[in-house]
Amino acid sequence: MGIPRIGENSFRGVQFWAMIFLGIALPARAPAQGAKPFYDGKTIQVIISSGAGATTDFTARLVARYLGKYIPGNPNIVAINMPGGGGLVAANHIYNVTKPDGLTILAVSRANYMEQMIGRPEVKTDFRKLSWLGSFNKTPMMAACRSDTPFKSIEAIKASKTPPRFGQSGTGSISYVFGRLLENIFAVKFRNVTGFKSARETDLGMERGEVDCRASSDLTVIRAPWNQWVKEKYVTFILQQGPEKSPLIPPVPTVYELAPPEAKSSVDLMGIMLAFTEFDRPFAAPPAVPQERLQILRDAFIRMLKDREFSAEAGKLLDWDGGSHFSGEQLQKKIETTMNQPPEVIKRIKEILTES
Repeated sequence: MGIPRIGENSFRGVQFWAMIFLGIALPARAPAQGAKPFYDGKTIQVIISSGAGATTDFTARLVARYLGKYIPGNPNIVAINMPGGGGLVAANHIYNVTKPDGLTILAVSRANYMEQMIGRPEVKTDFRKLSWLGSFNKTPMMAACRSDTPFKSIEAIKASKTPPRFGQSGTGSISYVFGRLLENIFAVKFRNVTGFKSARETDLGMERGEVDCRASSDLTVIRAPWNQWVKEKYVTFILQQGPEKSPLIPPVPTVYELAPPEAKSSVDLMGIMLAFTEFDRPFAAPPAVPQERLQILRDAFIRMLKDREFSAEAGKLLDWDGGSHFSGEQLQKKIETTMNQPPEVIKRIKEILTES
């Protein structure tokens, strides 16, 4: 008697019931848990390129309080001061020592890239290769003089037999560089009075009649005593950097509008030397941070800037307008295009920075 053959349909039925039996007999497997975000349980260090109490310090500690809120995994963030060399000690550390793991961020001293461009030996960083996260605060320059002086315009300064006295903290300050550029562009001469230890001391020098004029960022006018000076017309604004006009100061021409055609090369130079007025509060990570982690940090930085509490606090601490910023990608491109200049331009920058 032969063995009966199992039909195809019967065989499938056996398979079905076998699977049901095994499903009952075997313990259920727990569903696989999703992988934790990389930053979960991690600590990010924010290295501050200045000492305690400086504006860069305030900025970095503010960012440290809010940035983790927008990073998946909500890592702990600690701020550490690493002053020295005008910001170069911290930049060199980030570039040469720190691991590119996305766990260290630098609050960059905004003008350090200029020192690389002119070949300062202390610079051991290629700022073009940093992993830029973004920046906020646009701070174009302006120049103003006391209204009781004859210096009410660039033309009036050119016509005066006595050059105006400009208050400066030193020859390395942004106001000094702006003044030197104005001298080159408009063929005028300023008499720099240096040694003021702070912006407030320079303001007091204006009030005491020790200086006639002052160059500063447009944001200066929203704080005392400038807000009162503007209201009382104590100062007359001579010009502003441009090319866009600032909404914070009274209507006044830009350098781009007033500059003679023959000064075009000097105006272009101003755009390079004062590029950092477009990225007042820049942040970066070391070179070669994995792209996925870098994008997380960049996205978190932009989301942080839109936080209402952050914006309100930044407005009080840093005179931020609440809107102006660069994304990490924009800042990366800005740094690269600004720094990649031909030798003749670098030579001219050196000449301006070393002239007294």
